[in-house]
Amino acid sequence: MSGRRNTSSPEAPHGFRRGLVLFRRIFGRGATAAAALVVATLFGATAASAYWPAIGTGSTTAAVATLAPPTNVAVPATSNSNVAVAWTASAGTPAPTGYYVTRVTGATSMLACGSSPAAPITGTGCTDSSVPEGTHHYVVTAVHRSWTAVSLASGNVTVDNMNTINFIVQPGATVVAGSPLQPVTVELRTAFGIKLLASGVQVTIGIGNNPGGGTLSGTLTATTNIWGEATFTGLSINKAGTGYTLIASRAGYSGAVSTPFAVTAAAATQLGVTGPASGTASSAATVGPFTVERQDAYGNPVTATTSTDVTLGSTSTGTKLFAAASGGAAVTAVTIPANSASASFFYGDTKAGAHTLTASRTGLTAGATTVMVSAAAASKLVLGPAQIAPLKNTIINPPVTVSIQDFFGNLTNSTATVTVSSLCNLRGTLSVSAVAGVATFSTLSFNGNGANCTLDAGSTGLPTVSSNTFSYG
Repeated sequence: MSGRRNTSSPEAPHGFRRGLVLFRRIFGRGATAAAALVVATLFGATAASAYWPAIGTGSTTAAVATLAPPTNVAVPATSNSNVAVAWTASAGTPAPTGYYVTRVTGATSMLACGSSPAAPITGTGCTDSSVPEGTHHYVVTAVHRSWTAVSLASGNVTVDNMNTINFIVQPGATVVAGSPLQPVTVELRTAFGIKLLASGVQVTIGIGNNPGGGTLSGTLTATTNIWGEATFTGLSINKAGTGYTLIASRAGYSGAVSTPFAVTAAAATQLGVTGPASGTASSAATVGPFTVERQDAYGNPVTATTSTDVTLGSTSTGTKLFAAASGGAAVTAVTIPANSASASFFYGDTKAGAHTLTASRTGLTAGATTVMVSAAAASKLVLGPAQIAPLKNTIINPPVTVSIQDFFGNLTNSTATVTVSSLCNLRGTLSVSAVAGVATFSTLSFNGNGANCTLDAGSTGLPTVSSNTFSYG
């Protein structure tokens, strides 16, 4: 190797070194600017860069790579004076030896998290302490030797070093639904955790985590005493659940969350019935399952160590029945087993309409639910009026109707086409589409004279039905 000066990088690939030597031999001393242009074009990156001058004769070597910036720099939307900053590590090669963090406030930037280019952080997160009040964002810079790569900016974080609220007496671990919670007490503190002796400050309490969908009742606002403490008594929650928390809040103070606690069901006072809102007419109990549940006054299921027999009923005037299983034998009662809160049943009814199902037990308020029973599949035609006695050459009045009914005589909602016919001299519109299960023939008449006549009605898939025998003339 020869030359007056040789600047090289030990990381340069051998192939690239040979390429630079060949380039230098072809273009001579004026190659410095051209080489820089080629390198920038082929390997340029905004994240990091490096260059090497070559003067005189001989050969030189260089390494060209891209240091990727960190990504996903994140901060909370609001924070106290200690701001948590997190990011995703740089990808690719070379890997950074660390990162330093910069806090940007308006047009002012300053190093944060105790980091600097000379003292980078090796992890992917840090806490920026003693941050002044205001709105800030952060950037994170990856470092590899003399190379750097700057991230995109994080979102904004608003720092408010407000006073805080702290629970000093927590709710009990367990409470019965509707019963008072153990009184809870909160205190006011400064942003630095020092007790704040401020009387007359109103603090509001509410439900935080709400696993049972409960409602908090009682006096939800309390006023601090001379020690800056506020006590809440007579609070209660109506729905059972595990993992409830309370939140104490006050404008100008950061809120506090209590330790978790459980709400359990109270004593059983009633029965509840739930199930499908609709079903199809049937001579078997196939609508369901319905559930009858032993409940407290707030609708919480109550598990007992003894069984409970429950009597079932329905307001239907049709043929109705209950069964413990779909299509099973008829029963009049079901049993809620010991160590359970509920039992199931199925219902059957031959009469279409809205029916109220009831569940009752001595000592408990009965439960009820409504089920809408609809007609089963069409199975027959019914001709009306009951007696047809036409006058010759006169439109039959009232009009002839044909009802499309199910097996149990419930009117269907069919729109099928119904056709009437007769061996006698029938005139008028003979085919009509049913409306809500009824086909109405308003233009029928018999002409001339006729004896031993009938009017017949039919529809695809259903048996033909005939009227009474009549004569006219």
